[in-house]
Amino acid sequence: MSSSPGMCTRESARAFVLRLVERKARLPGGVEADTFNYFDSGYVDSIEITKFLVEIESAFNIEILNADIQSSDFRTVGGLVSIIMSKMAAKSASLPK
Repeated sequence: MSSSPGMCTRESARAFVLRLVERKARLPGGVEADTFNYFDSGYVDSIEITKFLVEIESAFNIEILNADIQSSDFRTVGGLVSIIMSKMAAKSASLPK
């Protein structure tokens, strides 16, 4: 991902998250990716979660907080993408103009 917060789109963030989630296996056919619960489905487990988080934080230059991890949004692809985009927008808004 780009180090410039303004360069990331929702689609590129979604593609990145899907690549990470699908390391274990491709999503089942007919599953809506945005509502897919990758955590409860075992695509990312409690052992892999730290590496998963580090890769996301590094790629998007953001910090995912415990409150983010505990939210129900964190467990789905679409929810995680929303968290990423929200953090990127907040970071961009805080940059000097």
